Amino acid sequence: RDVASVRRYVAAQLEKEMPPEELAGVQAAYVAFGLLPDTLDLRRFMLDLYTEQVVGYYDAETDSLFVVEGVPALELQPVVVHELVHALQDQYADLDSLIASDRGNDRSTAAQSALEGHATLVMFAWLAETQTGRAVDPTSFPDVAAQLAPLMEQQHERFPVFRSAPRIIRETLLFPYVGGAGFVQALWRARSGAGGAVYPAPLGDLLPVSTEQVLHPESRFLERRDPPTELELQSPGGDWRRVYENTLGELEISILLSERLGRGTDTLAVGWDGDRYVLMESPQGEHVLVWYSVWDTPDSAARFADAYRRVLSSRPGRHGEVTRIEIHGRPGVRVVDAPVAVPLKSVPAVGVVAAREGVR
Repeated sequence: RDVASVRRYVAAQLEKEMPPEELAGVQAAYVAFGLLPDTLDLRRFMLDLYTEQVVGYYDAETDSLFVVEGVPALELQPVVVHELVHALQDQYADLDSLIASDRGNDRSTAAQSALEGHATLVMFAWLAETQTGRAVDPTSFPDVAAQLAPLMEQQHERFPVFRSAPRIIRETLLFPYVGGAGFVQALWRARSGAGGAVYPAPLGDLLPVSTEQVLHPESRFLERRDPPTELELQSPGGDWRRVYENTLGELEISILLSERLGRGTDTLAVGWDGDRYVLMESPQGEHVLVWYSVWDTPDSAARFADAYRRVLSSRPGRHGEVTRIEIHGRPGVRVVDAPVAVPLKSVPAVGVVAAREGVR
C-alpha cells in the first residue's frame, strides 16, 4: 500500500480504538497529570506518529499483511517476520479484543506487550540466525530488553515526529516491544527444561494482565501470580461532571514520577497493586483529578504518597491533598490534584465502591 492508504488505515484504526470523545478525555487527564502539554492536538499527533512508524502491518479484520510501497526489501524482511507472528497469534486469539481500550489502559498495555514482545523476540532471533547462519535459541541471549532498548531508541530517533513526542508517548510506544520482549524471554526461559527449548505463545493463561507483571516477570508472574486489584469508584455528585476514568498502572506511574522528580524516582512505583483515577469537571469548567491507589505494603504506599506530595509542590498552578488510607483493608493512597483556583473542600468526596483482588 502507498503511504496515503496507510495513513487512511491508521486514521480508521485510531477512530475505532479511541473515538473522539474518549481521546479528548485521555488528553484532558494526561494534561491534568502534567504528562502532556495542553497545546497538543493529540489525534493529529498520533496519526502523524503512527504513519511515520509504519513499514508493514497485519490487519486482523481482513487476515492480511501489508507493507508500504517503495521500502527496500532488506528493510522489509524483519518487519514481515514480525508481522507473520501476529498472523499466527490471530489464529489462536482475538487480537483486537485483547488490546481493546475497554479492558483498561494498564491491562491493554500488558496484553499489547505480550503480543509485540513475542513478535519482536522472534524477529530478533531471526536476525541473529540470518547473521550467523545457524539456529539460535532466544533464551540464550543476554537480557534482550537491555539490548533492544538503546537500539530501538537510536532507530526511532531518526523520525522527527517521534523525536518531538512527549516522554509519556515515546516510552509507552517503545515499551510493548522492549519490555514485552523481556517478558516473553523470561517466560520462555522458565518453560525451557532438560527436554529442550519450549517457546509457548504468551496467550491464554500466559497473557500478563498488568504492566507490573511485564516489568517484573519472575517475581510477579512466574514465581507467583500477582494480578492487580481493580478499583471501582463512585460517580461525582452535584454539578460536577465525570470527564474520563481509567488506570495508570506501574509503568505510567514510574514515568510520571521520573518526569516530575528526576532520574531514579521511577522505582517508587514498585509495590503498586492497583489504581483508578477519575477526571472531573467543576461547574466552572476546571479539571480535577481524584486518584486512588492500592499498594503491596504500608511502606510502598507511604513512599508513593511522599513522592506525589513532591510532584504537587513542583507544579505551579496546581495544589492538592495526598492521604494515606486503607482501601478495603489494603494499604492505599488518595490523591486530589486540582488547579489552585478550585478550593479542595469543594471537590466531591468520590469514594471506592469496590476493590476486587486477584482479577485475572
